[in-house]
Amino acid sequence: MKKAVTIKSIAEQLNLSRNTVAKALNGQYVPESTRELVLKKAQEMNYKSLNAANIELGSKKYRILLVAGKPLINMSYFIPLVKSIENSCYARNYELFQYTYTVRSTPFSSFAEYVKELNVDGIVAIECFDKDFVSKMINMGKPICFNDFTAASLQLNKNFDIISTNDEKSICEIVKYIHTKYNTKNFTFVGDPTHCLSFYERHTGMRMGIYSITGTTPSSRDILCRDESFDYGNPDAIKTEILKLKYKPECFICCNDFVARNVCEALKRLNMRIPQDVMVVGFDNVPEATAMHPEITSFSINKEFLGSETLRTLVNRIEHPETPSRIITVSTTRILRESTNRFSHHSD
Repeated sequence: MKKAVTIKSIAEQLNLSRNTVAKALNGQYVPESTRELVLKKAQEMNYKSLNAANIELGSKKYRILLVAGKPLINMSYFIPLVKSIENSCYARNYELFQYTYTVRSTPFSSFAEYVKELNVDGIVAIECFDKDFVSKMINMGKPICFNDFTAASLQLNKNFDIISTNDEKSICEIVKYIHTKYNTKNFTFVGDPTHCLSFYERHTGMRMGIYSITGTTPSSRDILCRDESFDYGNPDAIKTEILKLKYKPECFICCNDFVARNVCEALKRLNMRIPQDVMVVGFDNVPEATAMHPEITSFSINKEFLGSETLRTLVNRIEHPETPSRIITVSTTRILRESTNRFSHHSD
């Protein structure tokens, strides 16, 4: 009689732990490369014991379209995210197509025709923040999972979900932390809150933190220039905006690490020391946050999990189209570094 295939036997074949194999077979988080390896081996060994495994190894083949609302310039952030989506598709034998939509140069009719010709089952949307484009895409009726979302007010429908990070809570908590540790009260946000939902929530989180400290939320203390008319990659432009402020900030809360790096450079050009004179906080924990001195305090996002969860959510939307729209929040990890560590520095 042929010996039954077990989780243990699969683990032994792959030289992995039983726990790792069980997670992969039950749809829990493991790196996508590991999941793919486990599922392939389970298929080879004709493993049939878990329903979750049968679902993962099923014959249903979806056609998935990955849409980027603009060229993905911030590669250190997007490469692991997109790669995770790709690996998740390949592990499940889904077809994956990619399309970059540029609002200013791509007619929506061209995009709609492309979607129609492909006859995709669902869409993953990254960096899709233009209200008009998002509205038109939703109205196509295809299941969609947005990774982040437009900051514009749109009514949730039944054909899409949103994957986001816990931006409000993350920023609110670090504002309270810095206040408790250093008695800091003057915080300034740098970034365009209308750019996307995550930037809006990060700005809101800072204001919530300030309110919890002081009981008020002062206006006109931030640098909130619109992306269309301001270059956040230009330290001299940021320097000019800092000089316009009518009070002395003690801590800059930046919409992401890219902006935080340029804020640091602007402060250096103003002969302001970080963190002795002013502190800086970023977001996303990309490699650039540690590529300069001082290294920037940031928030780490498990981008591989974010990618696999985005695809998992989309497939659930495809298979259960009547499910109400959801906003799924993924937690972040605070990474404290030199840019907010005054105790490690001594005044000259």
